[in-house]
Formats: sequence, C-alpha cells, structure tokens
Amino acid sequence: MVGVESLAFENGSAHLNFDKTIDSQNRYYVSEYFQKGSMNYNDQDYFDLLLNYDIYSDELVLKPYGESNTTKINVVKDNVSYFKIRNEKFVHLKAINSTAYKKGYYEEVAAGNNTTLLIKYYKEKKKINNAQVDLIEFVPKYDFIIQKDNKFYLANDKKQIVELFPASKKKINDFYTTYRSLKKDDTPLFMKNLLKYINN
Repeated sequence: MVGVESLAFENGSAHLNFDKTIDSQNRYYVSEYFQKGSMNYNDQDYFDLLLNYDIYSDELVLKPYGESNTTKINVVKDNVSYFKIRNEKFVHLKAINSTAYKKGYYEEVAAGNNTTLLIKYYKEKKKINNAQVDLIEFVPKYDFIIQKDNKFYLANDKKQIVELFPASKKKINDFYTTYRSLKKDDTPLFMKNLLKYINN
C-alpha cells in the first residue's frame, strides 16, 4: 500500500471553486465534501485517499490529509487509469476513437454475460439572474455506453438498447413501463437495474 505522501501529484493544477449556486447545488458527483477513496495512478495503486469528483470539469480532485491543509489538487488525468469513491469505480475512458463518445471518467458497472454499463456523469451550468448577484444552477446529465463482447455501443434510449438485446425486447418494454418513475427520479440506477435484469 502506498500512501498519499508518496504520490507525485505536484504536477496537478490547483482545484479552485468560486461557484455561487442556488439551493446548495454543486459541481460534484455527490457533494462538495471529500470522501475516502483509492486510485490507480501511473499503474500504481494508492489507497486511503481523500477524493472528490468534479463532474462539471471532469476532474478527479485530491485533498492531502491534515486539518490545516486547504490545498486541493486536480490529479493529472492522463496518469489515472481508474479511481474508486464509496463503492463506485470510475474508469478513464480514452481508448475509444469516436466523436460519438465523451472522453473522460465513466462509472463502470458489471452487468453479467460479458456486458458492462458505463455511465458518464456531467452537469450543465445555467446562470440565474439575481438582483444582487448572478447565481449558478447545475443541471445533471448522463450518457450511457454498453460494452458488450469488447465493443462499445451508445445506449441513451430504449431503441438502442433493444437493438443490442433483441431477444429481451419484451423484458425491456415491461421494465420501462414498471419503473417509469425510477427512470425520471434516478436514471443511472434505472439503467443499472435494467442491464442486470436483462442479463439475469
């Protein structure tokens, strides 16, 4: 196990955040608070790190330990193969040579039968005019890729999913009908459950 004191992160840029948002929104994956995690950096695993994921800028952010340490570093993306925050694993997807896919970090979810769901989290920024100060609203967005038999396919709508799993068309239609509210409230969880349901 290699600690943060051995990590050559000094080449990373400082992470700065001056957002003034509405309703306590933020640019991060879960919240503005750092969480315990790990990463693979230059083919070396590092554990017990304080990490956060800025999904607006697609940056992995590291905070060195120490109560008085306010430094936050954007980890050099080209050196990161994957990282883990909580129980989620995010892979650096850079091998796909297609403009159809956004490059960067994707959550990787095994779905069975040589199938993997890759979820791209991002946020769009909207300015809200206020009498005293301009505020920012962050709107969550998602892209979905299915990796099946070592090939990558966009899966942002039901038609694309049915084309990938034609034998499961009825199951897919039934799932969309039954869990319509989940799709609206938590689209990533809807997709995770759908892919596991298809491959059961």
